[in-house]
Amino acid sequence: MGALTTELGLAWARRIGRRPLPAARRRTRWLAGPMRALMRRRARIVARNLELCFPERDRAWRDAVAAEHFRMLAETAAEIAVCWTRTEPLDERAGEVIGLEHLEAARARGGVLLLTGHFTSLELGGRLVAERVPVGGVYRPLRNARLNAFQNDGRGRYAGPMIPRDGLRAMVRHLRGGGVLWYAPDQDFGAERSVFAPFFGVETATLKGLPDLVRMGRAQVVPMAAIKNPATGRVRVTLEPGWSMGEAPIDAELARYNAFLERHVRRAPAQYWWVHRRFKTAPPGAPLRYPA
Repeated sequence: MGALTTELGLAWARRIGRRPLPAARRRTRWLAGPMRALMRRRARIVARNLELCFPERDRAWRDAVAAEHFRMLAETAAEIAVCWTRTEPLDERAGEVIGLEHLEAARARGGVLLLTGHFTSLELGGRLVAERVPVGGVYRPLRNARLNAFQNDGRGRYAGPMIPRDGLRAMVRHLRGGGVLWYAPDQDFGAERSVFAPFFGVETATLKGLPDLVRMGRAQVVPMAAIKNPATGRVRVTLEPGWSMGEAPIDAELARYNAFLERHVRRAPAQYWWVHRRFKTAPPGAPLRYPA
């Protein structure tokens, strides 16, 4: 992305972000159709992911979910702009946090890994939690330095510290200090860094270092899901009772995490980040999940 394009994009994001959230979403919702048409490779990935995860559904259902998914992505652009631009707290139209008592109970015992996944309203959900409890976050650095600074400065308005995803020592230090760390590790890190665990019945490469992080940080896990009501636009963040990690076999620990994600994705199938090749790494001898 060129420097001029980047600056124009940031100016647009700041302008959108100053609007009330419902108005901001209306300004970006029209992008859904062009995104699906222009991002043809990503659209094929979305279709394949839905085929893998919902084989019992017919093609018409999966096509409808894919179309709704791109509408959610278009609204995500507005939600991110609002979260990273707005200085004042979000109002009640943004959403609510359910189960905050579970987070507080875990905090009373030490550090907390706020374990979540890539829901389309994750950024908004993270801000809703961070406006109630101090939260640090794990992030993937962006290649574009200006966008990376915009991301970190924006999140710094409501969360901190922000730790790059390869900053293991900083994560452990934050957790041992009694901090809350917001983390969404539901991505394909490759075979060497993963253990296969079921997700929608598919053996899925799942980050094997997750239980080690919890153990080294002497932390509790509190699962978090952020689901938007499409009719009202309000996001409900659900925090579930905490659990420990490191006591059961690693495949069981990771299967529990994936089962948590699957349960909430099934509540709103269009609101998971299907544009990622979540199933890229296959077990030895298994066919490719994303044929060329």
